[in-house]
Amino acid sequence: MTLPPLPPQPDIAGLAPAAGKRGPKPKISAESWFIAALEQLAIGGVESVRIDLLAERMGVTKGTFYARFDNREIFLDALVEYWRQRTSIGLVAELGAMDGSPGDRLLRLFTISQTDRARTGAWVEIAMRTWALTDPRPAAALAEIDRHRLTYFESVLRANGFAQDQARARAFLIYTFVIGDTVLSGDRATMRDMCSAILSAP
Repeated sequence: MTLPPLPPQPDIAGLAPAAGKRGPKPKISAESWFIAALEQLAIGGVESVRIDLLAERMGVTKGTFYARFDNREIFLDALVEYWRQRTSIGLVAELGAMDGSPGDRLLRLFTISQTDRARTGAWVEIAMRTWALTDPRPAAALAEIDRHRLTYFESVLRANGFAQDQARARAFLIYTFVIGDTVLSGDRATMRDMCSAILSAP
C-alpha cells in the first residue's frame, strides 16, 4: 500500500533529536518514518507498528530509528499528531481553497470519496478508528478531525441557504455517506448521483 502525495510536513514539537544526543545522526526524515508507520498500521493495526518491522521496511537498522525518536511511545504520539494535522488541516484546507460557487462546493463534497487520496487514506483511517477503541490518543485526534470535517460540511450547506438545524443534519448524513462510499466496494455512480440530489435538494 502506498499513500498519495502529502502536503509539507507539519511542524510537530519534539521531533528534532535532542541537542548533544550521542549515536548515529538521523538519515531518514521523521515524515518518512510516519508514512511507513501509517502504511504498516493500515496493513496490520497498531500492534504491527513495531520498530523492528519499520526499520526492515525502511532498509535500515533500529539504531537509525532511535537516532530520531527516543522510544516507540514517543513515536506513536508524534505519529498521531502528524496524521491529525495532515488529515484535519489538509483536506479541509484543500476544499476551502478551491474556487467555485456555493452550489459547486456542495456538489464537490459528494466526489471526495472518488479521489485516490480518500481511497488510500480510508484504510489508514479505519485502522486509526480501530486503534482509538483502546487508546485515547487516536480517539482524541479523530474527535477533532470529525468535528473539523462536519463544521466545514455544515458551512457549505449554510452557504447554500439551509437553516442551521437542517445544515447540521445534512452535514452528518453527507459525511457518513462519504465514509461509506469510500470504503464499500462496487460501482455506485447512479446511487451517488441520487444521494447527491436528495441531500442537496431544498
